[in-house]
Amino acid sequence: MLYLNIFYGVLFFLYGVIIGSFLNVCILRIPLNETIVTTPSHCMSCGHKLAWYDLFPLFSYLFLGGKCRYCKAKISWQYPLVEFLNGVIYLLTFLVLGVGDSITQTIFTFIVCIFLSTMLVLSGIDIMHQIVPDKINLFIFVLGLITTAIDYQHWPTHVIGFFAVSVPLFILLLFGGMGGGDVKLYAAAGLLIGWKLALLSIMLASIFGAIASVILLAAGKAKDGGKTRIPFVPFIALSMLVVVLWGNDIINWYISKFFPVM
Repeated sequence: MLYLNIFYGVLFFLYGVIIGSFLNVCILRIPLNETIVTTPSHCMSCGHKLAWYDLFPLFSYLFLGGKCRYCKAKISWQYPLVEFLNGVIYLLTFLVLGVGDSITQTIFTFIVCIFLSTMLVLSGIDIMHQIVPDKINLFIFVLGLITTAIDYQHWPTHVIGFFAVSVPLFILLLFGGMGGGDVKLYAAAGLLIGWKLALLSIMLASIFGAIASVILLAAGKAKDGGKTRIPFVPFIALSMLVVVLWGNDIINWYISKFFPVM
């Protein structure tokens, strides 16, 4: 059993790394409204079509010394970072959620992998362009519908999750305190994870964002009186990683700690 788990763990990591290569394509092309399917991979500097041996995730970057084989332009560190992070995300998802106990559990594990990959794409796009594309939120919404159908016994939890965070954020949007893309993201993600985890997510994302803001202020990186625009989606993504893997444990711990059964 141990060897089988090790095999699955390595398989999930490698699969995540391979998918991470595709995520880089999504991060670069979706904001530019370019196709992510038919256009061949090419160097972003010289435009040269990349050969198959230039496209091995992680390894090609290392073997090429971080430079294009054809024009010698530096390859962004984003490529290996996204590939590695996605591999780690898939490995963690397997270790926490597992596969094989039931078909439903296995399907849910893969849905979580896809969802967290999508959040990684949104994080990259938000950092680079400060936007949250509607087409990606729609994709998450579809994942939410699939999850709700699978977990039909608890469908009210998912439906309430659609509104639990998005409605308060929409009210903040009316006063200029939140971006519209973030509101749509929490509506779609809330449908997928349910209202309890959605509420925990926004709380954690706010804490992560506040910590990052303090660090930036202390380091002198925040300018304009502390009004520097800090992308919020990466903090949402980190909170989603925490809640889908350990959220229920956190909630149960909190209830047992502060609201013990008398």
